[in-house]
Amino acid sequence: MGVNGAQEEAAAARAEPATSASDAASSGKSTLLPSSGSRRYALVFGNGAYRHGDALRAPPRDAALMARALGVRGYHVLLARDRDLAGMQEDLHAFEAMSKDADLRVLYFAGHGFEFDSANYLMPVDLPANIADLDRGEVRTNALRLDQVTASLERGAGPLVVIVDACRVVPARGAASVRSLAKEQATEGTILAFATAPGQVAMDNLRNYGVDEDDSPYTWFLADILSDPATTTWDQAFRAAYSIVSNQTRGEQQPWMNARVNRFPEIGDMPGSASTPASASSRLPGLSGIAVSPERRAAARYWAREAEAVRRLARDAVSDAALQRRAGQGDAQAAMALAARWWEAPQHAAQVTRLLESASRNGNALAQSDLGTHLYAIRGEDSEGRSARYWWQLASAQGVGEARAKLAMLDDGGDIDSARELMQGMAEMMQGAVDGRH
Repeated sequence: MGVNGAQEEAAAARAEPATSASDAASSGKSTLLPSSGSRRYALVFGNGAYRHGDALRAPPRDAALMARALGVRGYHVLLARDRDLAGMQEDLHAFEAMSKDADLRVLYFAGHGFEFDSANYLMPVDLPANIADLDRGEVRTNALRLDQVTASLERGAGPLVVIVDACRVVPARGAASVRSLAKEQATEGTILAFATAPGQVAMDNLRNYGVDEDDSPYTWFLADILSDPATTTWDQAFRAAYSIVSNQTRGEQQPWMNARVNRFPEIGDMPGSASTPASASSRLPGLSGIAVSPERRAAARYWAREAEAVRRLARDAVSDAALQRRAGQGDAQAAMALAARWWEAPQHAAQVTRLLESASRNGNALAQSDLGTHLYAIRGEDSEGRSARYWWQLASAQGVGEARAKLAMLDDGGDIDSARELMQGMAEMMQGAVDGRH
């Protein structure tokens, strides 16, 4: 693509330094976040201010979150929020110029996406009509075609990582009646990562997970994973995000990746972590030699935070009746908090089972682990005759170390495999507790 010296100078003048991604997000301008002398660069788009009744709250927040996560990993980040077509093209020119001869480029987009004829389009905010009313000619004229953008960024630099957290044709992300973005094939040296697989729906915000935030689940979990120095390569990050999002939506949303690289590039060291091997950073005192994989560690961190939220709710001055009403409306945290209050009361044993079973059926791994523990304690079964083992197996598969350890103790025959599983589960449980406080 390329820009001349005057264009580069103008782009640099527009790129005002910011002390944090949140500061940058408060401005609609493209913003260059200061970073180290690394040769890794990222262009981060977050388009939400669409003008015809199809505005989105999450993308600007998602972009700020991703910009901050990449900045911590040593990337020079050009953050662009609510950009029109000319602005997006301008940002791409500036980014290509500033990242010439880069070791690695990252392109991130959050906003509306459109697909037809096996091509993906990234939508700027200055569209001539509502997303659902655009015809094919208007899309071709008013949007960026993803394969053309990646073809340009693949030239003159190292590997390219493309992350697309885009909504669908209709205004609201998460609508089940619309098509997803197309299955795009990566070219040599490129990694493509989408928030959901072709033909599937992406959740729009974390409230679907019981978290009081408007960020996209995929971006939120991916940014959280990138903050872990134990996650060293991009395939580790994407696998971990896939594991959490897929499990928490019970397969309804499955992040998708297509890569054509000989080896996945490293993400980059965090400040102060270069001299500490990644494997060592994921080991805990007292559990020497036991490492927790990035996928399991990310899941453990999520469930540890969820457990703390449940504990706080159980201690709050909320009446049992209020928690019961919320649980009846599908609030998993309320169900688990009420179960915790009634845990030691024999007269409430059947009610505890019902509360936890409802949340467990909806895929909440923390509820599954608690239900297994409850059933084991009362030597009982759930309404369909399933035992503690069944629910611990499901919880363990979703990254709950406590459930993994309890399964190992249940199966303990004195063999080395049972002992190894027990120690691994304990390591995951402790790692989640440590990480969950940060």
